[in-house]
Amino acid sequence: MNGKLTHSYFLLFLLIFSACTDDEDPVNSDETLLYEEMINAIGGSTAIENSGTISYQAVGEAFEFQEDPEPINGKVADFSYNLIYDLNGKQSKQEWSIQTDYAFETDLNFVETINENQGRNEGINGFFSQYFAGFGVSGDPMFSTKLAARKKTLLMSSPLAILKMISSNKIQGGKSDVISVGYNTSSLGLGSSTPDVELVIDPKTYLPLKAQVLENDPLYGDVLYEVVYGDWIEINSIKYPTQLTHVLDGFTIRTETLSNLEVNPSFDPSELTVPEADWAYDENEAKYGSLSSQFHFRMLMVGFMEDFPVEFTDATSQLALPSELVANDNKVFRVSGDFQSHYTYAFQIDGGILLYDSPLNNRRSSAVLEKVRSGFSSLPISYVVNSHNHFDHVGGLRGNLAEGGELIVGAGSKESFENILNKPYTVLLNPIAGRKVNVLGVEGEMVIGSGDEQIILYTIPTEHAEGEDFIIIYKPSTKTIYSTDLYNAGFGFVFDNLGTTNQERMSRLAKDLVEFVDFKGLDVETAYTTHGFTNQDFDFNTVRNFAGS
Repeated sequence: MNGKLTHSYFLLFLLIFSACTDDEDPVNSDETLLYEEMINAIGGSTAIENSGTISYQAVGEAFEFQEDPEPINGKVADFSYNLIYDLNGKQSKQEWSIQTDYAFETDLNFVETINENQGRNEGINGFFSQYFAGFGVSGDPMFSTKLAARKKTLLMSSPLAILKMISSNKIQGGKSDVISVGYNTSSLGLGSSTPDVELVIDPKTYLPLKAQVLENDPLYGDVLYEVVYGDWIEINSIKYPTQLTHVLDGFTIRTETLSNLEVNPSFDPSELTVPEADWAYDENEAKYGSLSSQFHFRMLMVGFMEDFPVEFTDATSQLALPSELVANDNKVFRVSGDFQSHYTYAFQIDGGILLYDSPLNNRRSSAVLEKVRSGFSSLPISYVVNSHNHFDHVGGLRGNLAEGGELIVGAGSKESFENILNKPYTVLLNPIAGRKVNVLGVEGEMVIGSGDEQIILYTIPTEHAEGEDFIIIYKPSTKTIYSTDLYNAGFGFVFDNLGTTNQERMSRLAKDLVEFVDFKGLDVETAYTTHGFTNQDFDFNTVRNFAGS
């Protein structure tokens, strides 16, 4: 895991209030005058006021900072899109083409259209979407979380849209090169209790340097999200950046180069309308999307267009499994759900509960705990175990620890997670606020419980994680392995459609698991994973077949 823990409140303070230097023009000491200089630098108030829409083409690269050692050098995807954007921030259309290199090589081609509080996704997105409805097949309604995240990112990517928003708000006097955008007082915002978007101004050119906002990363807590502007050009008397760099917690996650810019392009207004969805816009859910706006983008750029309502723990589709006791074992409970790609297992051990995997975010963990309590056991939480350190598997660890318990990780991740749990976490509610969590590091193996409740945690070498970072669970009494990502039950029936590179990678990861089992001499008959199932084949021989494919 990359252990860089960058921004703190102190650094954020410096970013906001230390932009000025002693030899700057005194005009910068007054925010109102600074705003007027910026308006003039961009093209003047009349030109800005007359700008209603913008269109452009973008090409870019995406990076993931929390997936070491995969992918090499952090790059996960190449992408391009065509954009039509109504500069009031409420309507947009993006025609996307994404070529992901990790976790799977696949092409995503789809159109996202947003109209006020309605959104729609159209297009078959990669090979998984043909089988998994939650991965963005044609007509995906775009739930409130992703809708809000997209709108906020588009706004921050357009200084012209930001200036139009500022112009409708009163500029307050101040002493900095930062202007509050007024995002929270607009119809796009979520109220004064949430961090406002800010615009940082270059004191020499008066052009915006970047938009920034304090957000929540499910794992790292309070993080600074920045869209940095560069390579400005003039189009229709308006200056506009042609280079966008998206930065999260100090790490570049996307770069974009813009071309074919048009202000007030000709288009059919019907292009920005969508049919009314069969779901209700939920402002509370939108809040979570806006305050963690880059989660959906990061998942998209690794090939998964996740837009799952996290509260689902009961299956309604024939392809999904319900939350229930694991077959032939009344001491293990699986929490799953119809739209949920990541499952959590609850093990009863010596008068307590051990939870294996903490996917996505704390809201998902809250639903998991509620389901464990209603469907399985009221015993206290003794342990929470991370399978490995990738962000989609650990984002809900604080939520899983909300009732207590110790966190167990691979020894290679112990120090990093101790630091992570001490990071500021205020943008969203911190379920473990005020409590110190004991972090245990597994080096090799750890035995927990006794009799038919005994399990053994093993760290396993694999290309999917750094040394001593990946934990699988073996339960001797039922001859069962619990793991994730090395093999994912249900992917077998799409294997033939994955392409040679993906097939080879899936086989290598399964081989890591099989070779470890054989090296340890473990008697394994059944395999369960924390990614969702689409069939009932849990025979470990299926994993062996994958490893030999």
